[in-house]
Amino acid sequence: MIKIIRNSGWLTGTLIFFMPVLLIFFLTSQMGYSQVNGKFKEYQQIPEITALSALREQPAKTVVMLRGQIAAETCQPTPCAADDLIVYRERPAEGREVRYQEEFGVFFPAFVMALSDGNVMIVPSTDRELIIQQEPHAVPNGDYLLTGFQVGDTVTVQGEWSAESSGVPALIDVTGITCGDKQTLMRDWESAFQKVSWARDVLGVLTGLGIILLIIQLRRSRRDNHNEETEEWHPPTTTTKAPPASP
Repeated sequence: MIKIIRNSGWLTGTLIFFMPVLLIFFLTSQMGYSQVNGKFKEYQQIPEITALSALREQPAKTVVMLRGQIAAETCQPTPCAADDLIVYRERPAEGREVRYQEEFGVFFPAFVMALSDGNVMIVPSTDRELIIQQEPHAVPNGDYLLTGFQVGDTVTVQGEWSAESSGVPALIDVTGITCGDKQTLMRDWESAFQKVSWARDVLGVLTGLGIILLIIQLRRSRRDNHNEETEEWHPPTTTTKAPPASP
C-alpha cells in the first residue's frame, strides 16, 4: 500500500491515503442524511393550527404546531413588568468570553397562548431538551444577556394536544418555541437538509474516486512487477563438448 502511494502522484496518493477516512465520513454523512430526511418528512406532516376550534378537531395526543400570541393572562394573578421576559435563555454578555465548563440556563415556564378564538395553556416538557429560537428581545443582566419572548409576541410552539379532561385546553410536552411560522421553519430545515445532502454527495464522489484510483494503481503495480520478472537476466546455459577422440 505504501509503495503504491509513493509511486502515485501527490494528488492521487493523497486521495488513496485518505480514502479510508473519507469512507468513514461518507457512511456517517449517509446516516445523518437519513436521520435529517426522516425528521424533515415527519415535520412536514405536523399541522400548524391558529384556532382553538381547529385544535379541538384533532385527536388527543396529536403533535401539532400552535401559533398565537403570549396572552396577558400569563401574568395573572402576579402582574409582569413591561420588559419582563416570559420565556428566555441565557447567553454570555457581549464581549465576554465563555468560562470553562460554563452552562447557560433556559427559563421556559407554562404560559397562556391566545389563539384567534380562545386561549390554550402551554405546558413545557419536563424530560426533553427545550429549544428556544429567533428570540426578538434581549435584556442585559450582569454577565449575561437574556434573550426571549414577552407578552404580546406572536410565537409558534410544538407539543402534544391534550384532551380537556380538566376543562382547560392545553398543549403539553412542548419542546420548542420560536417567532417563525411553520413555513419559515421548514425553509430553515430544508436548507440544513440540503447542506447534509451536498456533504454526502461530495464525500461519496471523493470516496469513489479514491477507490477507483486505488484499483488502477494496484493493477499498474502488478503489471510493472510482472514486467520486471520477465525482464530479469537469466544466465546462458553452457554445454560441455567432449574432447575429440585420439587417433
